[in-house]
Amino acid sequence: MATSLASQLAKIRVESTNALDLKAQKKAHSKSLLFDAHHAATQDFDTLFQLCHEGYQELCQLDPRFEAFAGNLFSEQSKQEDRTQMTAAQNKSLDNVLDGFMSLVVGRLLLKPAVKAMEWLVRRFSVHQYNTTSFVLTFLPYHTSPLFLTAIALLPEHRPAAFKFLQPYIQSSINPPRHTIVHTTAHNRDLFSAFNLYTLNVCRRGQQCSALLSFWSSVVSEAIALMLDRSRLGRLELQRQNQQDVVMRVMPTLAEGLSMEYVPDLRVGCFMILTVLSSKTKLSEDFLKTAMDLVVTGWESIIHAGLICLVVLSQQRHEVILPKKTFKALVVTKQLSDDLILLKRHYKVEKLVLGLVLGSLERLGTRGDAERLRFVRELIEADLMQSSFIAAAVTQMLPLANGTRLLPSPKDGFDSQSAIVDLLRYLADSPTVGSTIHLSIENMDVETRQQALKLFDIHRRPIGGPNNLETNEEMLDVDQGLSSTQFEELVDRIPSRTAFEVSFLSHSKSYIFESLADAFIAAHHSTDHLDAFSDLPLLRKSLAMSEPLYFSFFVRLWCGHYPTSARAAAIRKVSQYFQTEKLSVDVQLLFPYILYALADPAVPIRRAAVELVMALSSSYKAMGSQNDNHSRFTILGKGQIYGQAFQSKEVAWLPWGTAVAFIQVWLVPDLEEIRVDSGQLPRCLVDRLQAGVDRKEVGNHARKEKASLRSSVMTWLCSHVVNTSVLPLKERLLPMLNRVPKVGQTSTFALLKPLLTTTLAQGYMALQEGCEKEHIETSAYTDHLMEIVSPRDHESIKLLQDCISETKEAADSPMRIAAFRRLRRIWALLKPQNQMSLGKFMLDLTLMNSLSDQDRINQMEALETLRTVKLPTDVLQSLVDECPAMVHDGPQNTAKRRRTASTSQNPGDAIRKTSTILDIVEASVTEADLPLVGGLFKILTDIQGYKGHSGLELHYLELLVVNSIISILKSSTTAQLNKSDVRADVLVDCIRNSSNPQVQQQALLLVSILASIVPDVIIHNVMPIFTFMNSGIMKRNDDYSAHIVKQTMDSVIPRLMDSLRRRSKDTLAAVSELLLSFAAAFEHVPARKRLGLFQSLMDMIGADEFLFALLILLQDKFPNNKRVLQFSVDLLNCYEAQTQFQTVELYVATIVDLLNPKPTISAHLITAKSASNNQETAVNLLSQLTALYGDSRLLSKSSQVFAQKQHQVQSLRSILSRVMDQIMSLSRQHAKVKESKASISESANLTNSKK
Repeated sequence: MATSLASQLAKIRVESTNALDLKAQKKAHSKSLLFDAHHAATQDFDTLFQLCHEGYQELCQLDPRFEAFAGNLFSEQSKQEDRTQMTAAQNKSLDNVLDGFMSLVVGRLLLKPAVKAMEWLVRRFSVHQYNTTSFVLTFLPYHTSPLFLTAIALLPEHRPAAFKFLQPYIQSSINPPRHTIVHTTAHNRDLFSAFNLYTLNVCRRGQQCSALLSFWSSVVSEAIALMLDRSRLGRLELQRQNQQDVVMRVMPTLAEGLSMEYVPDLRVGCFMILTVLSSKTKLSEDFLKTAMDLVVTGWESIIHAGLICLVVLSQQRHEVILPKKTFKALVVTKQLSDDLILLKRHYKVEKLVLGLVLGSLERLGTRGDAERLRFVRELIEADLMQSSFIAAAVTQMLPLANGTRLLPSPKDGFDSQSAIVDLLRYLADSPTVGSTIHLSIENMDVETRQQALKLFDIHRRPIGGPNNLETNEEMLDVDQGLSSTQFEELVDRIPSRTAFEVSFLSHSKSYIFESLADAFIAAHHSTDHLDAFSDLPLLRKSLAMSEPLYFSFFVRLWCGHYPTSARAAAIRKVSQYFQTEKLSVDVQLLFPYILYALADPAVPIRRAAVELVMALSSSYKAMGSQNDNHSRFTILGKGQIYGQAFQSKEVAWLPWGTAVAFIQVWLVPDLEEIRVDSGQLPRCLVDRLQAGVDRKEVGNHARKEKASLRSSVMTWLCSHVVNTSVLPLKERLLPMLNRVPKVGQTSTFALLKPLLTTTLAQGYMALQEGCEKEHIETSAYTDHLMEIVSPRDHESIKLLQDCISETKEAADSPMRIAAFRRLRRIWALLKPQNQMSLGKFMLDLTLMNSLSDQDRINQMEALETLRTVKLPTDVLQSLVDECPAMVHDGPQNTAKRRRTASTSQNPGDAIRKTSTILDIVEASVTEADLPLVGGLFKILTDIQGYKGHSGLELHYLELLVVNSIISILKSSTTAQLNKSDVRADVLVDCIRNSSNPQVQQQALLLVSILASIVPDVIIHNVMPIFTFMNSGIMKRNDDYSAHIVKQTMDSVIPRLMDSLRRRSKDTLAAVSELLLSFAAAFEHVPARKRLGLFQSLMDMIGADEFLFALLILLQDKFPNNKRVLQFSVDLLNCYEAQTQFQTVELYVATIVDLLNPKPTISAHLITAKSASNNQETAVNLLSQLTALYGDSRLLSKSSQVFAQKQHQVQSLRSILSRVMDQIMSLSRQHAKVKESKASISESANLTNSKK
């Protein structure tokens, strides 16, 4: 057992450095990021400084902050610095400078200049030994790169405990996977603390980078999640203690990180950690409130990430009300509701939204109440909360609305109570949350529900709608117990007679309707008042069976934007009329508006409409039974319903039997489902129009009746939609009718076309004004209008085209945009001739030179349409043919003459047009568009010609053409592709003449695809491609370039070899040019990819035949280069002993041939020289033979073959004998070679040993 003194001496021996231990110093000096140990050991600091200083200067050009290190780390004096001779204080000061440099360089560590600069820190200042923690953490974000493996291989044997997990990966030279780093961070406190401290130090210096911060935030977040999962083991008390421990460990980092407002990426990482903590453990209310306030501090540039964190934090809180600072920050956030709508898809935002609503309500009574209530309306109407949360919001608003909770009078005089009443009413009628609010009211306690229903019923609709929050207009507040005197006063304000009005549905303006509507809304709570109102002489109830005035008032009221209770009362009033009065005329004028009510989202409206349908069904049944002559029944409102204008005359009417069937057969059977579901009526109506009235009917006669009935109903409904003045009816019925393309022989487009043409003639401003008046979303209604356009009707398509081209006013642009949207939706259904004409039409729009606003909108929408839709081959071919010729010199084929003659454009316009067309083609082409290949190659020819003519680079156009051809040829076969369409020479010119790496890579990818489809076309142009690869793409160190090289080789070289063997008896002469291209690229190929690339090459062309040639080319091109020699040995040892011996035999035979008066084999591999020079080359090749021939791996393989007495033994002995004879012949015959006697003797001895 070792004594304590011995242990101390051992520790001192490990940690001390001996200045006299030259071997240890040489080993330490050989640690390098750039060079192998043998090469690094031979370098002096002067040479090394010159190389590393070049990298440092390049870094200074990239970032001037590196210049701060010019006077210390990269000064001339730094070459003399020796850390072993410095004092502790000096080393500590130096550590701070080194840490500062590494924290600045971490964002650029994959750049070559950064690696060179880090090489100086390793070689001169031994940062891997003295600053191990900072060194490893600087490289850790790049743990998947080869550079990281090189870096950790430099670490000292006794490294900090935080990095002991790297030992297996250092030994096996494997990059540590991400999950290992996460797991170690979660279980190793030293690594967790060091990583957090390092990241904070980088940010404190203001040297943060996205690579480090994104890696840190993801790793630490996952590590904390693992810690919290592990803490759930054991007893409950132990779990709480463990979770508290995790929170306390991360708290210092969170506190400092969240306070660094100038480092947004660090704060986003802290948001991620907070999200993990709050979702996996219970945090105190104080902690959550403090965290929420820290999140919103200076969060302007990271609002989206902060919102996610706030949503998760608020979900964990018991309180709903948000902290004051958090609330203020959220209220001033722009487009908050839009962001919350996006977050709702993945997170529960209800509690945060409710906190915002309640916080706004709490602050009412001060200046800015109008803005607060608008904010509340926006949040609730965005449908971000479930019914229980909406109920909570409504419950808080009710006391404010009914006066139970009094608000202080704001200084700006705004009537907050009235505005809240208006807001509640508006939300109750909202199509998005109205049904949810009604449902929440039904689920309230009795007292609260009564308050809500009373409130919604007694407040009249304010003039100007719910947007009246911006003003303080006085609102009429009528108590439910309206006295007779008050009612009479209200009625007295109404004119006693109409201004020759026969219908309130007329297109002419009514001067008394609004007064009547206000009176009805005020009176509809009392049955007596309602009866008195309906008996007003102005409404002429006694003439209800002879003129439409009476019914039209109630129809217009229930179709308007009025309180739900008032609209339902209007429907009930009409029902009561039919229940008490005998029906004597056909009142089918009510049917379209009954459909409107049956599809209403408000349950009370649908319930009242169902009662009206039942009353009408009974009345029609009684009326039909009392009179057999149905043809004598008068249709109420015929010629009058929409006023005295032509619209009333254009309305189609149903025959008596069809009207009865519509009520009793189409509506009555589905009333129960319609009462419950607002979407039931559209489904039923569309199904009836498409499938018929009664599915049980059989027989041809029955089917004919069904077709005629459906056609009559469709014509009747469409005529009302076209001619009515009630915009809400159009908006609600149009989507239903558009779902039925045609009934019988009548197309829906033909019936609804007048509506579209009339709207277009009136202009978008008139449409927008009408939609705003009726509180209809203009864009949605415009889309419904454009859905009238049928994809199968040529006249319909012409109308759509006219809508796009003939709308000249900039204000009408939304109409054009809607037309483009419709065109994109129906494109796939268009006939080919329509697609062709529309494609050319949109191309013309795209290429317009006008700079007006409407033309710009047309250009953008037309281009977006052409990019979005799938263009058929014929359309794409026509677009390709439209490309103008850029160069008009030389003979031109027919297509080119046509393109040249059709354009008088200057080259700039031609380039613009070509770019636009190619952009469209690239977005649309598929494997089915094979006929386009020829035209695309012609365009590529034009581009190359123009480049040569003008000297301009057209990289983007080249890339578009090449990508389009690649997209087409992915799945093509030789039989499908016309070889004459392929211009390999043009493609080679594109590769060789382009300076853009992306163009080069994609063009090489196209070459590899073409080589598998039409090898005979490509093979004649392949050598210039590999010459380019030698000088260009092989130099790049990225994976995509390596993939392109590999794919090109795999596709081209095997076919090249097949072709060479068929055409030439001397294959070596042809292959030598290919091998020479790769040999010349040796120094440019990244070291880590070099062996694999050359091995793949030899596997493709045949190592048995041509490996010797590659080795000779390498030795001849790089004589006395140790790296090339070692590479040759490694490459040779990738193969079996038989191949290696054959290669050596051919290698020696080439040397012998080189010394002959008339060389043959060597003439293809070695540049022609004088006889004396040839002897020098032979000596050089022979001197390298010892390394090739004497490698221990070859000796081991040959020993195994001879020991196992395999069948190759005799063959190997023959090869060795021939090699021995050749070597001895060299020694005897050539005097110059005799000078290399040592090499010859050693080679001979090696041969004998193998034999």
